[in-house]
Amino acid sequence: MRQLRSTWAFSISWVLLACSSTPPVTEGVGGSGTGAVTSSGGAAVQAGSSNATGGNGAVAGSGAGSGGAEAGTSATAGSGGSDVTSAGGAGATTAAGGASGSVSTGVPNGIGGFTVILPPGVGVGGETSCGVQEFVRERKPAEVILVLDRSASMQDPPEGQTQQKWDIVEPAVTGIIQATDTSISWGLKLYPESQDTDSCSAETIVPLIHVPVAAGNAANVIGAITATDPEGDGTPTGDAIKFAAAHLTERAATSDNPKFILLATDGDPSCPSGDSAITYAVDNIAAALTAGFPTFVIGVDTSKDTSIERLNAMAVAGGRPRPPVSANPLDPTTTFYLASTQAELTQALQAITGELASCIFTLNPPPPVPDNIAVDFSGVRTDRDPTRMNGWEYTSADHTSLEVYGMWCERIKTEAMNQVEIKYGCPNVPIPLPG
Repeated sequence: MRQLRSTWAFSISWVLLACSSTPPVTEGVGGSGTGAVTSSGGAAVQAGSSNATGGNGAVAGSGAGSGGAEAGTSATAGSGGSDVTSAGGAGATTAAGGASGSVSTGVPNGIGGFTVILPPGVGVGGETSCGVQEFVRERKPAEVILVLDRSASMQDPPEGQTQQKWDIVEPAVTGIIQATDTSISWGLKLYPESQDTDSCSAETIVPLIHVPVAAGNAANVIGAITATDPEGDGTPTGDAIKFAAAHLTERAATSDNPKFILLATDGDPSCPSGDSAITYAVDNIAAALTAGFPTFVIGVDTSKDTSIERLNAMAVAGGRPRPPVSANPLDPTTTFYLASTQAELTQALQAITGELASCIFTLNPPPPVPDNIAVDFSGVRTDRDPTRMNGWEYTSADHTSLEVYGMWCERIKTEAMNQVEIKYGCPNVPIPLPG
C-alpha cells in the first residue's frame, strides 16, 4: 500500500485512504512489463492481466499485457492485452508505456493482487477510486466597519446624566474593539465630516474611510476614534452607509470573509433634509444587505418615539435586528440595540461581536459527496444540525462553506486551537471516527 501526501500553500493537508467501488486488481497470467509512472505522481499499475481489458485510468498508465509486442506511448490510457500473445497496453498521458511482455506458454508469471491509494477520480485497473480527504481549516474572522456618528448632538448628555453621549460611546467602543482584535477585523467610517459648516453640505458628506478594514487593526481604529471630537453638522447616515458598503465591496474582491456594518448613532438621519432622510438611510442599508453586508444598529440614548420607529426600520432593513430573547430593559419592543449608559452600550456591543465572531469555514473544493462529510474538533465528532443550534450546517446550497454553532463554536472561539478537521468521504462508506 502506498500513501500519497501533498500540502497546499494555504495549509490544507490531504490524507488519502483506499476506498474503491471494486475489489483490488488481481494480476493473472501475463507479461512481466511494468506500468508507467505519471509525471503528476500517480501510482504505477504493474503487469497487465490476461483476457481482461485495461482501464481508463485518468492519470496512471495501465500495465503492459502479455506477449511480445512493445508497449507504445499514448495521449490516453490504453487497454491491456486481450490474451497471452497480444500487445501490451499503452502508457500514461505523461510517460512512456510499460516494457513489452515475454511470450508465455500459459505458466502464470503475473504478480498477485494489490491496492493502490489514489485521490478521487484516478483509475486503478479499469475503475475509478475515491478517497477520504482530511484537511484542517481555520475559522474565518468577520470583517466589520464601524460607522460612527460624530454629529454635534453627541455632545449632549443622556437624560438624567451629566456625561456626554460621546464620552459614553468612546470607552465602550474602544474597549470592545481591543478585546476582539484577534477575532474581528475592524475598520472605521466617521460621519459627518468637517465642522462649522452648513448641515448636509458637500463638505460633510465625503466617501472617506478613516481606517480601512484589516486584521489586527484595533490600535489604528482606537487611535482614530480617540482623536475625534463630536462636532459635525447634520447626520448623513444614508451616505455613510453607502460609503461603508462600497468599501466592503472593494474588499470582497480579495477576501471572502463574512462582512458587516456596525452603525452607532444617537438619532434620526437628517440628510438629505426632510422626511426623505430616513427613506434614503433605509434604502442604503437594504442595498448593503442585498450586497451581502448586514447592518447592526445601535441607538445611543434614542428615546423619542419617532426616533425609535425610524431606527427600528433601519435595524430590520439591515437584516440583523436585536434578538427578541435579549430583552432590552429600556424598551423591550425595539429591534435595534438601545443603550443610554456605558454599561448598556458595552453589553450591546458584546452581544453583537459575539454573533459576529462566527465559526465559518470555507470548503475549497466543496465535498464530492455533501451528505458524507465529518467535522471534528479536538478529537470529537461534531454532528450536522439543520436547526443551527448546536452542531454544523452548510451556509449555502453550493456547499462551499459551513458554519459551526452552539457550544462547539464557543469552544472554537475560546480555546487556543480555533481549527477544525474536515473530512470528505466516499459514497456509502462511513468516515472513521477520530481516534
